[in-house]
Amino acid sequence: MIDKARAYDAGTLGHYFFGQSPVDGSFLSAAGFDYADLLDAVRMAPDDAGVLAELERRAPGAGERMRAWSAKPGLVSTLTFHLVDADEGYTKGVIPSILRALPRDALADILAKVLPNRLRPAKLSRRNS
Repeated sequence: MIDKARAYDAGTLGHYFFGQSPVDGSFLSAAGFDYADLLDAVRMAPDDAGVLAELERRAPGAGERMRAWSAKPGLVSTLTFHLVDADEGYTKGVIPSILRALPRDALADILAKVLPNRLRPAKLSRRNS
């Protein structure tokens, strides 16, 4: 997410989400800070270690909470990881085969029903805007 924040700030994020991903939002919420805090820390720190130190300063215990979330991310995040892995061909088996057999629009329709109103952009500004 640190790299995504840097890319967002530079305007080079491409097709990735920053400020609206339900998975990232869940992670940040569990850690005790938000997208704006992450973006501020990225702007202040010269490297990843500095970003993590700044986040820990802002939200004591954040490092441990991030590790705990990563060990057990929750149902929506876990399902999202599996869907992305299946779509990108990283997993094998019955479920990924079924998902890959679906027309792309069908999977998008399923996700829209499962994750309604979850892709709301955060109100953030880029450094260069």
